[in-house]
Amino acid sequence: ISVRLPDDSVRELQDGSTGADLAGGIGPRLLEASLAVKIDGQMKDLNTPLADGVQVSLVTSKDPDSLDVIRHSTAHLLAQAVKRLFPDARVGIGPVIEDGFYYDFQVEKFFTPEDLLTIEAEMRKVVEEGHLVMREELSRDGAVERFRAMEEQLKVELVSDIPADQIISGYRQGDFYDLCRGPHVPNTNKLKAFKLLHV
Repeated sequence: ISVRLPDDSVRELQDGSTGADLAGGIGPRLLEASLAVKIDGQMKDLNTPLADGVQVSLVTSKDPDSLDVIRHSTAHLLAQAVKRLFPDARVGIGPVIEDGFYYDFQVEKFFTPEDLLTIEAEMRKVVEEGHLVMREELSRDGAVERFRAMEEQLKVELVSDIPADQIISGYRQGDFYDLCRGPHVPNTNKLKAFKLLHV
């Protein structure tokens, strides 16, 4: 396949190549720095297969568009840490907002400022563990079944509202799985700086 880069140069790649393959072919430092890929202007995971003739740009932390990907991925990092520390917590939604991100949890006992410090420390452990972040597509019924098995009733309710013919995506990183459109960073070790501010 042939793909066009932002400088209008063309790169030839094997069929089925991904944004990561493109970055690695240009150089190991670019592969290490890449967080996502823009394909015909749409932000996608770095491991998304590229099609012949697409316009491609690799997204690093220097790109202003990387901030949403980093924040969204850090929200998942927060949820993974919470589930490890508070296994009975039920996961709601975790969107990016103008100045960061948040995550809703259903818990028996509200989190305290001390809990935030503990959660942050657990988030740093997950970063150090360096989990691959993998996208998975499911049917709506398959997603409902998955979240029922996980006893994540809030997710079951969210998924049940999606039309039956839609494909649903989820992301796995280590022992954590969540419903999400993405895109996300390719590995938790890409998330370098974060601070939990309030409940």
